[in-house]
Amino acid sequence: MEYKRQEVSKRLSEEGLVVSSVCFDEIVSEGIILEDIISEAKSEGVWLITDDFLSRFRKSEDELSVAASEIADPNESSVVVVKSKTIFAREIESQLEIIEESDVSGKSTCDGDLEDFIDYFNTKYSNLSRIIKERMHYRSSTTIEGLRKGHESKEKSRIICMVSNKRDSKRGFNFLDVEDPSGEITVLIPKGDRRLKLIFDNTLLDEVVGIEGRMSNDIFIASDIVQPDVPTINKPNYASEPVHVALLSDLHIGSYLFLEREFGRFLDWLSGKGERSDISEKIKYILVAGDLVDGIGIYPNQEKELVIPDIYKQYEFLAMLLSKVPDYIEVVLSMGNHDAVRKAEPQPMLSRAVGGPLFDLPNVHVTGNPVCVSTHGVKTLMYHGTTLDTMIGNLLGCTYSSPEYAMTEYLKRRHLAPMYGRDAIVPEEFDYLTIKTIPDIFHCGHVHTNGYSQYRGVKVINSGTFQAKTKYQEQLGHVPTPARVPIVNLENLEVTVIDFGG
Repeated sequence: MEYKRQEVSKRLSEEGLVVSSVCFDEIVSEGIILEDIISEAKSEGVWLITDDFLSRFRKSEDELSVAASEIADPNESSVVVVKSKTIFAREIESQLEIIEESDVSGKSTCDGDLEDFIDYFNTKYSNLSRIIKERMHYRSSTTIEGLRKGHESKEKSRIICMVSNKRDSKRGFNFLDVEDPSGEITVLIPKGDRRLKLIFDNTLLDEVVGIEGRMSNDIFIASDIVQPDVPTINKPNYASEPVHVALLSDLHIGSYLFLEREFGRFLDWLSGKGERSDISEKIKYILVAGDLVDGIGIYPNQEKELVIPDIYKQYEFLAMLLSKVPDYIEVVLSMGNHDAVRKAEPQPMLSRAVGGPLFDLPNVHVTGNPVCVSTHGVKTLMYHGTTLDTMIGNLLGCTYSSPEYAMTEYLKRRHLAPMYGRDAIVPEEFDYLTIKTIPDIFHCGHVHTNGYSQYRGVKVINSGTFQAKTKYQEQLGHVPTPARVPIVNLENLEVTVIDFGG
């Protein structure tokens, strides 16, 4: 069987044809005559063998001739009028807005030199400091320089600072080294304070926090530490009618592990086939949070795991699939670390030169990463989630099996890359990674595992994947949850998960 697979792959490659993973297995297992497929593909002028092509190919000439004779029979001239079904979402006017200031596309200006990075950290500090100052007690916070000048005062003081280092002493004391534009200082976490010890353990380098405490011998002794966070009382926006949004990510088109058949079921469902039409008929928007394709050269030996080893054709196949989405549904495509854009974040949108066919679809909108979109007045922050690896690796209680916990930690810190050094960041003049506006829905992907929670009025959703488990994931013990699509009713933000895997 393996020899046959190699022969089929070699022959198709010689003819410049690409076959999807599902069709490849069918051709091999069913013993379909390969030369006939090649001949038919050339006559149709197609380069990609898909389910649709095989369906056409399987129709015998006898079936086609019978169908033609029935259509042409003059005795069968009666006209049947079929009343079209009213679809709720088709009758609703789109209210999609891509928040321009949230997207770096077309606005990247930095050179990546030292001055750019200094400006980036100053901007990050300024943005998050402003958020912390919205708290009543921190409106009158002082600077580190001001703290030192009044070091003899026994009154409590508050500073807003960036964490530069964490360390422990041999006697079991915990220290934070912090800084602001005016200077640096060491913060002592009192021994025996369990609450502050837990905060200390979960504090990341480079995050911006507010600290309350008292000075003693040139050391600031902390009594409280706060994060920018989402206000306790935060009321989300709701749509005025029951329009729905489908959240997807990590399609990985081009990989032999792309679940083409399952994605096909999703597309069919959007067109009214299958169960739960009460939901599918209300879908007005689809938001895809990156890794649209598997890409080229993303990891060593990737070419061995690709059925479409051409980046242009990967996006062309994606466009072919998305052309089956009903035209009244708006599709927003954001970028991920596998897409053909820069790997450093924030990421600009895909260029038309690479993803041309996508730009020709009138209901498809290509954006950068991250991006905030408004659908019927409900704001969704879309972020692929590359820095989730750093968050999960450095925070207590965060795991790949429950990505929603790490996503909540983003919201607490109001930043999508709170820790610098492990992820590629472009030091743009405007910090696109600060969560300035609180979203109603926070949507990520990247880890290939679905996750759902709610944090202070924000719906937190990781939409999983349409790719089967990779060898790399097996090695790490990751368990993906493919083909499970979360659907959000924008009228009440209730989530329904539809499984297209069965």
